[in-house]
Amino acid sequence: MRAAKAAADGTGVKERAARTHTRALYDVVVVGAGFAGLACARRAAQRGLSVLVLDRKSEPGERIHTTGILVREAWEEWAAPASLVRRLNRVRIYTPSHKSVDLEHEDYFFMATDTAQLMRHLAGETRQAGAEVRFGQRYEGAALNSETLALNGSGVRCRFLVGADGAQSEVAADFGLDRNLRLLKGMEWEFEPSEADGDSLHCFFDPKRAPGYIGWVVPGVRATQVGLAAHRDARADMRGFVASVDPIFGLSDRRVLERRGGLIPVGGLLRNFYGDRVVLVGDAAGMVSPLTAGGIHKAYRFGRVAADAVADHLEQDGPHPGRVIRRAYPRLALKQLARWSYDRLPVARALETGILTQKVFRRLAERVFFHRLAGKM
Repeated sequence: MRAAKAAADGTGVKERAARTHTRALYDVVVVGAGFAGLACARRAAQRGLSVLVLDRKSEPGERIHTTGILVREAWEEWAAPASLVRRLNRVRIYTPSHKSVDLEHEDYFFMATDTAQLMRHLAGETRQAGAEVRFGQRYEGAALNSETLALNGSGVRCRFLVGADGAQSEVAADFGLDRNLRLLKGMEWEFEPSEADGDSLHCFFDPKRAPGYIGWVVPGVRATQVGLAAHRDARADMRGFVASVDPIFGLSDRRVLERRGGLIPVGGLLRNFYGDRVVLVGDAAGMVSPLTAGGIHKAYRFGRVAADAVADHLEQDGPHPGRVIRRAYPRLALKQLARWSYDRLPVARALETGILTQKVFRRLAERVFFHRLAGKM
């Protein structure tokens, strides 16, 4: 088979790249050049498929909506250049009164990223794999016929469509697939960096200013990232949070470099995330931890799973990629229960008053933050 041959010997990449500017029919069109979309496109191109990525942003790294922290597993999936990351060796967790406990485990780590530059790097590697990536081109719908999908307003046709276009996916709406309903709203300010911020990922339980989630301070690559997330229908008090952590980090003496925000799905994998010749991946499919709201590792992993499944489906008459993804995706039942409990129980107050002892809390927190200890949680 063509896909097997290309995967085995790596041939055809330059030839595919030379043809992309005149091609009208692609094996796969991926909508969205985020973590999941690029991971899917890169792997599909490596499998020998002709791939086009469309993104409405004018360039990679524009309008970032994520903190961009890589857990170790994500780093191992798709490593980034050392200049674009900063290693964080521990997590420091704070109660509402700013009592803290440090967590670390053996060689586990997190990577803060220069996210805009990282997206440019990932887009470049995806192009090098043989995929065509077009920025400044919005998805405007698609029409099904007997053999292909025709993308409205572009003259492009494809054999399979992948929706990797975020928590409020236009592909999902266009094809009548499920859409994310349980959402957090996140916001983040970037401050001038300071060496005093250390090498910890700082997490704050603050039900007053971040109801339903947490606040954070991340000593990043070229800035210190300060943010919080809250239930979509709750008030997220960013200014109040910044003021509350100012005695620890001295933020009032630093200039704000950038502000950003976005929506984070926490309802888990959508029930109806695929249809005839279309599948959703990443945030569009709800592939985000319902408890920690982390999604980059799943974006990398299941973007690649989707690409392999699409290649097998198109080239070897394999099962629908959506069925393959559903079988491979972890159930996360304990994390769903933990999300329900966090939404409804006074966790922060229990920590503050000592109802949860430091030993018990430490064990629970390690299972949340250090993924390899969490099994199928």
